[in-house]
Amino acid sequence: MLEKNYTLEWLDFIINVTLNEGKTDVSTLSAKQLETIVAKAQEEKDRHISFLKHQSFHLDSRRKIQLLIRQYHASLVMLLDQAYENTSRAESGMEILRQALVSISTSLDELLGFVENRFHEYLSLDERVPAAYLAQVKREMLDRLELLRQEFFVRVDNRVLTDMVLQSLHYFIYDSEKRPISFREVFYKKDLLSGLEKISQQEDQQTLHQAVVELLVYLNFNTRSFMNYYTQKLAQKINAYGAVHEKMTELLLAYKEFNQMHRKPAVKLNPHHADLKKVLGNWFAQEITYLEKKHQWDVLPLQNQQQQAPKIKTDPFKIMCFLSVDQIALVLRAMDATRVVKAKSLNAVVQTIAPYLSTPRKEDISQESMRNKSYAFEEGDKAVVIRMLEGMVNWIKEY
Repeated sequence: MLEKNYTLEWLDFIINVTLNEGKTDVSTLSAKQLETIVAKAQEEKDRHISFLKHQSFHLDSRRKIQLLIRQYHASLVMLLDQAYENTSRAESGMEILRQALVSISTSLDELLGFVENRFHEYLSLDERVPAAYLAQVKREMLDRLELLRQEFFVRVDNRVLTDMVLQSLHYFIYDSEKRPISFREVFYKKDLLSGLEKISQQEDQQTLHQAVVELLVYLNFNTRSFMNYYTQKLAQKINAYGAVHEKMTELLLAYKEFNQMHRKPAVKLNPHHADLKKVLGNWFAQEITYLEKKHQWDVLPLQNQQQQAPKIKTDPFKIMCFLSVDQIALVLRAMDATRVVKAKSLNAVVQTIAPYLSTPRKEDISQESMRNKSYAFEEGDKAVVIRMLEGMVNWIKEY
């Protein structure tokens, strides 16, 4: 089989034997030999990447791909662990050897990173991370975090938010020696740090705070402190409005924005805590219900009651929908086309449903407008509807 022609045998021998001073007198290796080994390690990295890409398309079952990827990942972690140990053992006077070990470790780390990023769904994330590998990950993360702390967190200009993120990363870097660390936790912290670094490249300082919030929602940063922070900031903004209907409008818009935020599937900071989306979704629902009841029981003075008496509404009860009219039209068109609903025509579907719907921006939806919009859609509206449907699918799977 093709798999037998591409193994990690050469890298295994170089790291566990040739460059392991416990088994070889590494002082006898010349600079030329070390240079050749480093170049060969780079070639091996490129070859294995090509091999894995090829195998992912040609293996005929998910089980075979999963077996191959897990074998590669486990072997690479052990090799990288040994490479770090070899580097730490290298004597201070052997700088050429140390540089060669660092270069080889970099090649291994790049190959491991490719496997983790490209094939993460095939990995067993709950396995314990080897100590030397974990120590190197922490050192690299600490250097990157220090750069963010000095520059980026100052630009965000919100100590409460940035301290929550720092506390989570510091807990991983400094306090995790007392407990076993899984690959799941390592990958999460890597994603969090990479996301912060990406946001730090934005030039507009006004958008940084919201970008960090959206990143934490995306990664299901489900700490109680972040959930409290998010709801408190939102409550302050909404309570700045006086009238109940204005508060309701702002709350519904905020709920719509929250539902449209991207979320990474099957990811959670703390697996033992409740999911962020469910907790905040319940908070929104309770606040909306509270404002609805408060508005319902508002008492008007006699003068206002007399003025409004001729304007008693007889319209049917409406359900608030957080999609725009264009997006609702797209959903109805799809339901009609896929026979989720049955009616004489699409126009009949619109005429039946539209009178009972409203949006945060339109209390009364024009049936004619909705019918016309059901025949031409913008890409942005399609993307919003797709995200909404994906969210429904994920909710059903988790229910």
